[in-house]
Amino acid sequence: MEKEGGGMADFDLSAYLGVFLDEVDEQLQILDSEILILEEKPSDTQTIQNIFRAAHTLKGSSASMGFEKMKEFTHHLENVFDLIRNQLLTVTPALVDVIFESIDFIKRLKEAIVNGSLDKMDIVPHVDKLHQLKRDGEQPPKREEVTLKSTGKVPVKLDDYQKNVIQNAYTFGHNAVAVSVSLMKDTLMKNVRALLVHNNLREAGEIIAAFPPVEEMEKETDFTGEMTYILLTMQTKQEIIDIVSQVSDIESVDVVELAEADNDAPANEAADANVKETKEPEIIEKEKRSSIKQKVHPTVRVDVDRLEHLMNLVGELVIDQTRLVDVRSRLTENETSREDDIDTLDEVTNHLSRVITELQEGMMKTRMLPIEQLFNRFPRMVRDTAQKSEKEIEFIMEGKETELDRSLIEEISDPIIHLLRNSIDHGIEAPEEREKIGKPRKGKIVLRAAHEENHIVISIKDDGKGIDPQKVKESAIKRGSISEEEASKLTDKELIFLIFKSGVSTAEKITDISGRGVGMDIVRAHIENLNGLIDIESTVGEGTIFTVKLPLTLAIISSLLVKFGAKTFAIPLVNVLEIIRLNTDDIQIVNNKEVGLVRGRVLPLVRMKERLQIEDDESIPKHKHREFVIVVGIADKRIGLIADKTLGNQEIVIKSLGKYVGSPPYIAGATIMGDGSVALILDVSSVVREEGAQLLENVEINRKKELKEEQQFVTFKLDTEEYGLEIQRAKDIVSVPNITKVVNTSDDLLGIINLRGTMLPVVDLRKRFHLEVKEITQKSRIIVVENEGEDVGFLVDEVTQVLKTNHHQIEHPPAGSQYNHSDLIKGISKDGNRVVILLDFDKIIHSTDIQPIQQPFNNEEPILKAN
Repeated sequence: MEKEGGGMADFDLSAYLGVFLDEVDEQLQILDSEILILEEKPSDTQTIQNIFRAAHTLKGSSASMGFEKMKEFTHHLENVFDLIRNQLLTVTPALVDVIFESIDFIKRLKEAIVNGSLDKMDIVPHVDKLHQLKRDGEQPPKREEVTLKSTGKVPVKLDDYQKNVIQNAYTFGHNAVAVSVSLMKDTLMKNVRALLVHNNLREAGEIIAAFPPVEEMEKETDFTGEMTYILLTMQTKQEIIDIVSQVSDIESVDVVELAEADNDAPANEAADANVKETKEPEIIEKEKRSSIKQKVHPTVRVDVDRLEHLMNLVGELVIDQTRLVDVRSRLTENETSREDDIDTLDEVTNHLSRVITELQEGMMKTRMLPIEQLFNRFPRMVRDTAQKSEKEIEFIMEGKETELDRSLIEEISDPIIHLLRNSIDHGIEAPEEREKIGKPRKGKIVLRAAHEENHIVISIKDDGKGIDPQKVKESAIKRGSISEEEASKLTDKELIFLIFKSGVSTAEKITDISGRGVGMDIVRAHIENLNGLIDIESTVGEGTIFTVKLPLTLAIISSLLVKFGAKTFAIPLVNVLEIIRLNTDDIQIVNNKEVGLVRGRVLPLVRMKERLQIEDDESIPKHKHREFVIVVGIADKRIGLIADKTLGNQEIVIKSLGKYVGSPPYIAGATIMGDGSVALILDVSSVVREEGAQLLENVEINRKKELKEEQQFVTFKLDTEEYGLEIQRAKDIVSVPNITKVVNTSDDLLGIINLRGTMLPVVDLRKRFHLEVKEITQKSRIIVVENEGEDVGFLVDEVTQVLKTNHHQIEHPPAGSQYNHSDLIKGISKDGNRVVILLDFDKIIHSTDIQPIQQPFNNEEPILKAN
């Protein structure tokens, strides 16, 4: 069924609901942020234009989806923005408050669409508030009554709904005009010209009807080239004529202003009957649609370059799959040379591992969204909270481009909101109080996000009065959260962390914002559930910094694999602070519980093998002089898990245990290992909550300082010496494939290899260091080093391990040393009997004569291959 006046066919639009809701969220976010700017700069025309465009997009989207109530309300809101644009309304705090209320109401309409309760929403009270804004503004001049009796050769008939829309338009100062357009008789593709006219007029205002309907215009055989549009606009007649005239082959344009009293024009009875016939079923259908709970399909907008990268990686996997099939078929033949095939299999396996790693990273990036989508919600909230608490706030956001998994963006929203409200209400002083103590009237809150390895760190910093440890102590004792004796033993840092206990608050009075002592404990619990950490740094009189550290994603995590008895467990690395070997003499019993002495501090210890009732592994000796202790932490608590063995780090895919298994104690899920076995993922938060103790944060500070000073090197062997390269310079390490000779190059260049579709020049470091040339073996490797945007490969005898050291342990070769003659050496690291020569690869590359690669020999005969 179609509606007269150019309505569209009634398609099933449920498939587009997810996209529509994303669009609504995006436009509402634009309105929130732009209106805050408008409040500061009422005459900024670009801001006003952005606001009007967002409102217009909201109206158009809701209309196209058939959500009439949202369309009608956004239409009224758009009219208010139009009055601001035309300087008929002055921007005041009261007006901004009403606009924000209207935006909040649109958010409720959006929720009603999802829940299927849109028809129950009453928009009248909110429309009345917008009308009141209009009445407070300047009244437009009285329009002369003009009745449209004829609009060219096209019959026009408006229904009651369209007449009502026009009357509302007059109320808000819009013009209602009939635009009659005639195309030249010999024009080819009249339907295309009509579409161009239609699109141009949409830019000038809102088309509420088209005669004949758009569907008839699209039919080349039936369309005569005569058309009339009913347009609501703020443009003048001449501007409309100019807009239409941009389309070629226009014979005439006639713009007639409609009257407020009578909008009718002669029309044929058939068309009128058609309107009456179709109007009622369409309204019933729309009401039916709005009362059904909608199924929303979540959507993510992905950068095309990322998808292209993933497609390339899939192509690489297809190639490797083909090679694996080939090797398998040859291994089944008796006459094949097994050693060569095993070499090929090893090469394919290594390449497949690298491609899958990149594919995994690429897929994770498709789930990533800029945290800006989360941060942009907060300026409005900060403004409203500051108004309620009668404070002046300068709110700064940094690192909005930082990316985070879309599932985490929703999860972390509430804790950040609470921390921000806490900073405004408890942290920032009143303007008068700040002036008395020599601070600016406006308090400053900085919300910052940044990546740190495989984590995201979000900090909230204010320049308020800080957290007074003694007030926290008094509140905690008063609430019974801690005894006076226990409190007397705590440091200031540990006292501050007491605010995470339920009921503890430093607020002098309770407000509707905060002060009841509930919230901070929920914040901590929420962050713990996300495998995150929270830290507080506060100085009385200067301010407070809350720092939240979270994993980038909840789907695939880096984990530490350990053995508890005979079973393998995965511990999320985000919770692992350090791994230590503890002498059994340093393990004591306090209150029937084991504790360890770590750098002078007491650490609670938990033997998970006994806690989980796991049988012993016979291959592991029962009596040991030293125990593996994995120090883990959640929020402010730290404990040590005693493990029988550590197996190394691994990326794991989190799998649910399923409804039949349920949620066993201390278990967060499971993962499938490379050999097909299942490893359980330890729920660190549940163990820490039971056993955790607050350690002095000085330990953490020292650990961070150690990590900051730590330097890591990839080490490798050339002949009998061991050398080191900064780990950040090593882009890749690959086994040695076929190396192809290149013509007309220097002696330094050994040849080229094909590395994932790229020709990589390879330099033999043995030759570069004037060592005897040696045959390539199974242990030989090529280290790929990036140099000014270009990659270079260096052939080495063997890659050993990662060397962790710091600048205090690196020595410069003494004057008489055998190493001092070379300027290619940065220094020497000594660790016991191990000596590693640290090379300056920048100087090595610059001193190596690598000419631009020319065409290899036609037969591309490999000159070297691993034996």
